[in-house]
Amino acid sequence: MPPAIDRRTCLSGLTAFALAAGPARAQTGQAQAGRSDTLLVMEKGDRSLSFYELASGRRTGRVELPGEYPHEFAVDRAGTRAYVAHYGVKSSTTPGPGGDAVHVVDLGTRSLARTLACAPFRRLHGLRLDARDRLFVLSEDRDVLLGFDAPERAERPDRAVGTGGIKGHLFALSRDGETAYVANILSNTVSRVRPFAPAEAPRIAATGLWPEGNALSPDEATLYVANRRSATLTALATEAMTVTRTLPTRGDVVRVDCGPEGDVILANFAEMSLSLLDPALKERAVVKLGAAPVALARHPASPLAFAALEDDRIAVVDLEGPRVQGYLATGREPDVMVVLPG
Repeated sequence: MPPAIDRRTCLSGLTAFALAAGPARAQTGQAQAGRSDTLLVMEKGDRSLSFYELASGRRTGRVELPGEYPHEFAVDRAGTRAYVAHYGVKSSTTPGPGGDAVHVVDLGTRSLARTLACAPFRRLHGLRLDARDRLFVLSEDRDVLLGFDAPERAERPDRAVGTGGIKGHLFALSRDGETAYVANILSNTVSRVRPFAPAEAPRIAATGLWPEGNALSPDEATLYVANRRSATLTALATEAMTVTRTLPTRGDVVRVDCGPEGDVILANFAEMSLSLLDPALKERAVVKLGAAPVALARHPASPLAFAALEDDRIAVVDLEGPRVQGYLATGREPDVMVVLPG
């Protein structure tokens, strides 16, 4: 894969694109970037996966997906395929059967390549790939974690294990794919599941009310879990599955991101901000966003983060500033994002 552009190139492109001017959509010709990273954005309301050139802010492609409200997605190591879970409902509190398929997008041709059938498992939400590009998908209505050993050619799941919780919504995955940590928002628990050891029962821990956003530390020894209705952040020791620390948050944290150096970002939905925590979990800064964040992503090679907002924009955040560098206007209901190196 070609190397990612460096921070100076990325920031100069964003400046030329006039992000700091506010929410207006970037116009073609505002920047002439030769090589640029692409931000891949799930636009739930438009049922599409869209490609945005970061140096110019232009949308350069769009893949329309079948069914209502596709949601979580992941990209393979080679950057050739995206796997998209068809959730099928607007949010975790929306009633309805939901979707039962995973859509495979060819990122080279920017087209829908195929679909993986997952019925009778529905409301497919959390989705992860391990270091071998094995695919894992969480069925919220059945509380089952599905596994595809070779998703690029599979037709059906190869395995399914129960989570031991109720309404599993998001999960973290070890790099080797041997362990998943599922946040169960109705049972108020986190469960450790071994997809390749089906005889091992899930190990359960109670972290707080309505656990949702979560992230593993770089050494995978700690899982950080945001408990939305408790307004707390829990540090969970993954080996013992015991709570080692609980901290108050600014309330209703929907997503958690842990960087390679152990720093943590919290997306504060109600306060419409990001909390930037150092590796000791001390809040070092708060970045106001102007709208409620629903998803987070980091640039893989630069101190930039991206927050998808409820008002159909993405805030580009300079983590060193720390400040909002500017905004990128999108289609309806932007959510999960992945940076594709240019």
